[in-house]
This record gives sequence, structure tokens and C-alpha cells, in this order.
Amino acid sequence: MIGKIIGFITNLFFGGKKKEEVKKLDKAIKVKNEEVTKLEEQVVKLEKKKKVNKKEVGNLKRKVTNTKKQILAAEKAVKTDNVDEAVKYLKKFSK
Repeated sequence: MIGKIIGFITNLFFGGKKKEEVKKLDKAIKVKNEEVTKLEEQVVKLEKKKKVNKKEVGNLKRKVTNTKKQILAAEKAVKTDNVDEAVKYLKKFSK
């Protein structure tokens, strides 16, 4: 009973900010997922063309895979409600 009250008070003062950062990260993840799908469509279109710079296609593929890895790590931070990780990924995604 006392532990619940103490937990409620600490969440009241410190928990609100944590949840806000995690919610922002969750929205940023959704935006990044949309960007990744658009990039994947671009890669498919470029691969179908015959006169395409292979470096460009390779760079786009690399960008897609790196972004997917970052999204997975950010989703893990959201699931565990890790605020420090959430802030870190928010900075990365805001670039």
C-alpha cells in the first residue's frame, strides 16, 4: 500500500516527462517506417531500369537497412520505456 503511494508520487513528478518522450519516439518511428517503405519502392523502381547508377541503388539499399535497424532498436526502447534511449533515437530521427 505504501509502496503504491510512493510509486504514484514519483510517477506524478517524474513519470509524465518519460511518457511524453516515449510517445514522441513512437510517432517518430511511424514516420520513419513510412519513409522506409517509400525508399524501398524507389529501390525497386531503380532496379527495374537498365540505365541506373549501381552506386545509387547500393546507397539506397544501405540506407534502408540501417534505418530498419535503428527502428528496431528504437521500438525496443519504447517497449522498455527507456527514456534515455528514447531521447537518443529522437535526436537521430529528427535529422
